[in-house]
Amino acid sequence: MSKPLLRAEAIIVRRDGAAVLVQCDRDETFYRFPGGSVEFGETAAEAINRELIEEFELRADIGPLACLNESITQYDGKQRHDCTVLHWGTVDDSRTQDGLQHSERPDIQLVWRTMEQLRKKPVYPEGILDFLTEKVAGAVAHLVVRKSYDD
Repeated sequence: MSKPLLRAEAIIVRRDGAAVLVQCDRDETFYRFPGGSVEFGETAAEAINRELIEEFELRADIGPLACLNESITQYDGKQRHDCTVLHWGTVDDSRTQDGLQHSERPDIQLVWRTMEQLRKKPVYPEGILDFLTEKVAGAVAHLVVRKSYDD
C-alpha cells in the first residue's frame, strides 16, 4: 500500500458569493480547488499560498480550516489514501476576473464557477460539494469517502 498523500487546498468564494475559484483542464472535465501537495515543514496554509504563487502568480489570504477530506480508494488492485486539508481563503477578485492560466501547464486554468456549474462535472475531493451546500457557519467538517473501483 502506498503512503497517504497530504494535500492542501483553498475554498475561495467570490465576494458576491455567486461562484468559487476552481482549477480545471481546458475542456473542464473536472474541477478541484486550488492548492497542492504539502511539503515537509510547511503548514497547509503555507502550501496553498506557495502553490498559488508558483502556479498562477496569485497571492491569497488563507483563513480558518474549513474541512478535512479523507479519500480511501482502491482501483486496479492499488490502494490509495489521500488527505486534503481545505481552508477558507480570499483573493483579489479583479485579478482573477477572467481566469488565470497555469504557469507551467497551459492545459490547466483557474476559473470562477457557480455551484450549478460545478454540479455538472466531477469535483475533487469527492464529497466537497455536499459540504459547501450544507455547511454550517463556523463548523469544521471531516469528510470520509471510501470507494472501490475494482468491483
